[in-house]
Amino acid sequence: MQQIPLAQSSTSLSVEKFWETLLIYHDRPHLVNRKLLAVSQALFCEVIINTNGISKVKDLFTRAAVLYEARKLSELNKDSITVDFIRNIVECYDKHVVINEKDKSDFISATTGVFISVRVLLGRNNNGKCVEVVVLDKDNSVATFLCAFEFDSTPLAPPFPYEIDLINSLNLRITVESFEDADTNHAQWLGDKLFSKLIKWSESELNENTVQSLNLISPDDYCLLYSDLKHKYGDDLVKKWPSKATTDPQKFVFEDIAIAAYLICIWSKYTNKNYVNFVDCGCGNGLLVFILNSEGFKGYGIDIRRRPTWDLYPQTDLREGTISPDSLFTDCSWLIGNHSDELTPWIPVMSLKSSPKTNFFVLPCCSYDFSGKKFVRKNTSISQYCDYMNYIEGVCKKCNFTTKVDKLRIPSTKRTCFVGLQNIYHGNEDYLRIVGDVVSFVDEKLTKNQFTARIESSKARNCTQLDKQLLDRIINICISNILSEENFIVKDDGEKWNKGTNTDFQKLSTIIPIEDKKQLKNECGGLQTLLRNHRYLFEMKKNKIYLREPLKLDSNTEKYKNKPCWFLENHPQGCLYNSITCAYNHDK
Repeated sequence: MQQIPLAQSSTSLSVEKFWETLLIYHDRPHLVNRKLLAVSQALFCEVIINTNGISKVKDLFTRAAVLYEARKLSELNKDSITVDFIRNIVECYDKHVVINEKDKSDFISATTGVFISVRVLLGRNNNGKCVEVVVLDKDNSVATFLCAFEFDSTPLAPPFPYEIDLINSLNLRITVESFEDADTNHAQWLGDKLFSKLIKWSESELNENTVQSLNLISPDDYCLLYSDLKHKYGDDLVKKWPSKATTDPQKFVFEDIAIAAYLICIWSKYTNKNYVNFVDCGCGNGLLVFILNSEGFKGYGIDIRRRPTWDLYPQTDLREGTISPDSLFTDCSWLIGNHSDELTPWIPVMSLKSSPKTNFFVLPCCSYDFSGKKFVRKNTSISQYCDYMNYIEGVCKKCNFTTKVDKLRIPSTKRTCFVGLQNIYHGNEDYLRIVGDVVSFVDEKLTKNQFTARIESSKARNCTQLDKQLLDRIINICISNILSEENFIVKDDGEKWNKGTNTDFQKLSTIIPIEDKKQLKNECGGLQTLLRNHRYLFEMKKNKIYLREPLKLDSNTEKYKNKPCWFLENHPQGCLYNSITCAYNHDK
């Protein structure tokens, strides 16, 4: 059958580089397909078959055949899929077919052969999932992808077979089987999004030390649990999130739900639920503690100051207090350091000193050393973040933990986490010897600088304590820049209202006065945090900043009616709505 080309590279690449690039997409399709949360690998086999009567092995795997086998499964997960899934499809063509289960290293080292990969694609929303079969033909340097989904469901991947191959001229190409398939949005995605990603990967050097996300847990279990927790807590918490919290509930609520789902999966793998007794060090908004407590896990959170969000969950054990490096949690089985800042390097040390059975989870964000001061990078050949991750991993291992590294699925660029599992000690003397070695190690680090804990009265650096004149000045600069290019919409009374177009941080940095920028630099997140604090005015999409239209009055926005309308007094055309329709107060 003649394939219809969608895209072809202009430069050539080696066969080895082709398969290296292909495996990145095979193993991590969620990097380019935003409909996917994860992929759960069920089978990876080499198939030795007599192909008399068929042109290629991939022709045996039709959507109908794969769907037929999928419908026979008791449950659609990797544990339900056995070699019989493949055998039932191919054996009718060759009853002497040989199917050998292989791992990725066998595939990489092989120069010939046909391999079949069967996996479950896990969707981001509504817990959708489907089977995908990938035929990897090393003899012809071609990979065929087939997603088999039910007819009444939304496809998580292109709903037709497509091929990624290396043609005779050593150019990478993506093809489909028909002009009907080629004339679809899915084909456009293949030719634009996927193809450009493949080219980018083919032109870069593969880092063998790259940590894949969710590699310590079952993606199936995580996706099911995340979907359940999201449904159970997500929307309700977003609606109730207090406005005085000055944080974006869409980000923080779903990020903490994802972290909670991950921790529960980790604990189910390494710990009996009844033996979990956690302490969240620097618990912040307290949401993570609330979710874990609500799911039946014993523990509490502690932070230097009480947060407005704590009032949302009065039954949750959240404590106001200072944590120092000398703090011990002898009854604790897990210490949690979620964006714990100055405490980050201390979490493994405190876990070790607390008890021989205390494990830890730490998700580093800002890079701090033992002294509480910013970490000074050691290796300038890598990024500051990577250097700090290497440093924290070294501290974990120095504390004699079995240290495991993973990446979370959260809306953040800093997703690398460490899971520290206590080793078994041969008597108390062995344990005390390790503690003594670590204490000496830390003392050496602190020779010049003693640790300084945060104090409760320290000024918040989230742009909420800035001078009001400075805030007004910067907001007006941003608004004026957005409105400088007119984009009128029509008000209910027929008058025009300028919504403007957009601006970006690079442009704003050139027009905000130097003295104002200096003050912003002292705040965490700078200008971006300031604009997020004023989300009733600004909307950020893909690094672009837009003017947000005033809210209309309804059951969800009536809580703002006692707040003055900013647009009425400050926008050139006043408010977009009248005093009755606007969610804000128009009384002067």
